[in-house]
Amino acid sequence: MLNQIPTTGSLVSPRAILKVGSTVIDWTSWEAEHNSIYEAGTFRVEVPAVFGDWPWWTQQTEIIVDVYVGFPKDPENYSSQDLTLLQTFRIDEIRINAATQGISLVGRDLTSLLTDQKIDVKFPNQTAAQIATTIAKQVGLTPNVQSTKDLIGHFFTLDHVSLHREKTMWTLLTYLAQHEGLQCFVLGRTLYFGAFGSALSSEPYLIQYDPPTADRPYPMSNALDIDFAHDLTLAQDVSVRVRSYHGEKNAAYTSIATASRTAKRIERDAQLAQTLQRYDFTFAGLTQAQCDAKAQQLLAQISQHEFKMSAKLPGDTLIYPWTPVVVQGTNTPFDTTYAAARIKRRCQADPPRFDMTVHGKTVTAQQSVELS
Repeated sequence: MLNQIPTTGSLVSPRAILKVGSTVIDWTSWEAEHNSIYEAGTFRVEVPAVFGDWPWWTQQTEIIVDVYVGFPKDPENYSSQDLTLLQTFRIDEIRINAATQGISLVGRDLTSLLTDQKIDVKFPNQTAAQIATTIAKQVGLTPNVQSTKDLIGHFFTLDHVSLHREKTMWTLLTYLAQHEGLQCFVLGRTLYFGAFGSALSSEPYLIQYDPPTADRPYPMSNALDIDFAHDLTLAQDVSVRVRSYHGEKNAAYTSIATASRTAKRIERDAQLAQTLQRYDFTFAGLTQAQCDAKAQQLLAQISQHEFKMSAKLPGDTLIYPWTPVVVQGTNTPFDTTYAAARIKRRCQADPPRFDMTVHGKTVTAQQSVELS
């Protein structure tokens, strides 16, 4: 496991440094949120200020904040090199409170460099990896890109996506990543495009829950608070039907993916039980094989929400959206593996406090496909 269980109970002193360029800025509190790996994370920091500081802040056209946090050996004498770079954020808005003279900075991580810019360049003879590298360099990010083989003109042809319509850089990159079965996210000033899950976090983060006993009439956990939710709608058997008309082949195709408590399968045609929770989707230009794949993909996405977990924990720098979270000890179906959909960290200067909240949803097992 990434974290140590049971906890040692030793005293730790979390520290944080916020830097704008090479300048360390004062702060009273901040919140940093990592969303799922296809979304930009958000950030807010409260900066103590006096009236004389207002002109400098309001004259800035771009503010980039590096957030470092950790547990230095000497909590009274440390630098950013003794901490972990949690994330880099680009400030979207400056808010000034005239009564307190304080300043709030609100922004997003550097994924925003990609979500805010549209691209109209055609890449028919390049691979997804080549495009990711080009785009990263164009916006000033360092590319960490794994090689791919297929030319993207093949993707657009299969999906009947227009090459002549402007898209944001981020829309294009995540589209390509999904087609290649890869991850796409920004951490610090680096764009990651590839299969980084196991490399970044090969071990899960453990939340251990020990229920009350006769000798100890209260539960124990390494989480400060933990909540679970079970979606009873998705707990029923789920059916996803994908339909498509392929103009070139002059043919209509249907694929039905079903999931039950005991089995998952794909069918071309089926008499569905009345207890199924049904979802219908229509896409243009898919072949039968593409209908099958799309139905399975949508089934997996919907089934992920059956079990949910939210846990408040002492803050650390071990867990990210690609880190699997394992819950043990409840002796219920909630003892399972979750994907960390959202992680919010909060840090306060006085009195010192560092905690985080992790929101997770269940990770579906790899489904087998049976075609009938």
